[in-house]
Amino acid sequence: MNKLRLTFNNAKIGLIWAVALVFLSLQVNADEPLNVDNSNSTVRFAGEHAGMKFEGIFEKWSAKLVLPPNDAPSIRADFDLRSAKTGDSTYDNTLPEGDWFDVENHPKGKFVSTKIEKKGDNYEVSGDLSLRGLTHPVSFVLISKGDKLEASFDIDRLKYKIGMDSDPDAEWVSQIIKMNMLLNVN
Repeated sequence: MNKLRLTFNNAKIGLIWAVALVFLSLQVNADEPLNVDNSNSTVRFAGEHAGMKFEGIFEKWSAKLVLPPNDAPSIRADFDLRSAKTGDSTYDNTLPEGDWFDVENHPKGKFVSTKIEKKGDNYEVSGDLSLRGLTHPVSFVLISKGDKLEASFDIDRLKYKIGMDSDPDAEWVSQIIKMNMLLNVN
């Protein structure tokens, strides 16, 4: 009987240690950045030109996300403006030019969070978006859907001096450009 009690006590101690290690590993992982699967994630932009809708995608970008409950949550995203593609050669050849993205002088754009708060299953994110050497605040809700994160927000292209020479009054190209992100994470 004593031998059975000793074996049962050892099993209880082993179970307690196993549970403790699981919780410890979850806490360690909460501090690590989420892994973003770029091959199955998208960063898109959309607007209108001459009354016709257009949509594009950034083919090259990276993101590092550390979300609550981490004590120092942060998001940083870098994207290669040269990789913006719409599937329309007229737009694809125009976007890199000096009047639009000016990739010769500003090949990269970036977003850096300034505040992230968990609200239910989602996150309220504020930060700074930099394009063409200009930085302006943006805010959005990062919606959590299991292993997917989604966000949408609008940018005013004129604040970033995008298309100021050819369309400074937004008569032809919409002033507001919609950004949409779908991130697969693990």
